[in-house]
Amino acid sequence: MSAGKRKLRYIAFINRDTVWGKPYDFLAAEVDRVTGGELEIEYVGGSDVIGGFDAPEAIANGVFDISHSANAYFAGAMPASIALASGKATIDELKASGAIEAYSDLLMQQRGVMLLGNPLSGVGYVFQVRGQPSDISYFEGKKIRSIPLYDPILEALGAIPVTTSPAEAYTAMERGVVDGLGWPDIGLLDFKFYEQAKYVMLPDFYQLRTASLINPNAFNSLPEELQGALLEASASADAIGAKWAKEKRDAEHEEMAAEGVEFISLPDDQAETFAKLTEEKLWGNIAANAPDDAARLRPLFDGA
Repeated sequence: MSAGKRKLRYIAFINRDTVWGKPYDFLAAEVDRVTGGELEIEYVGGSDVIGGFDAPEAIANGVFDISHSANAYFAGAMPASIALASGKATIDELKASGAIEAYSDLLMQQRGVMLLGNPLSGVGYVFQVRGQPSDISYFEGKKIRSIPLYDPILEALGAIPVTTSPAEAYTAMERGVVDGLGWPDIGLLDFKFYEQAKYVMLPDFYQLRTASLINPNAFNSLPEELQGALLEASASADAIGAKWAKEKRDAEHEEMAAEGVEFISLPDDQAETFAKLTEEKLWGNIAANAPDDAARLRPLFDGA
């Protein structure tokens, strides 16, 4: 390592041997390429080091420099964080509409961290359940592993949201604590959920857009040229991640089907109703908790 080489310490919100650890590889490689080795992104752990829900606070406090995080994981301090899941636009389209800039501004104001990038995008979210969800009435009375992003949807469908960490989700199904789970449409294989739940309901909903959070002091401590290089490398890594996520989802679907998982599509009228419900519940949730933020962000996301 050269004498003047700089280093940023990176944590993931789930462990590196899952799909959620993959963006580290993309970012570290792109930073090394763009900076010619002058900046190193050092992986220091995942949920084995700090829980996913606690990681954003650790970044804000400077305990670590960069975190790969799910947007819903910092909803407590920033209710509008879940806006990042709205619609089906690409990251480039959201940047063009001003949505990412406005979101980043709120993140800095309310959470004290900068948005470095969006490492995974391009796939949606799904519900994987024990019973055949050929009709949305299936969810009535069912207990479904959830996070704040899914809670209003499940409640509207008559289901009972149950919060668990990702690592506890399989055990919760195995023990009958839940009848299924909401999850991004990627990484379902990592936890072998197909052993407990053989049905995935389509269409998917929202858009998976994870966040790279960086401590502002750590960013500002870098020389200006390295700041620019980090932003360039992050954007490049995000594009690699979006392409990889789509390919990974398609490959996972094939493997899940081979394990006996069935992908059940709702009838067209119900699919349309479900899609509208998900968006209205997302923005209704934000409006109830942060009305000014909802008014600022929704036109930008809708216009992307």
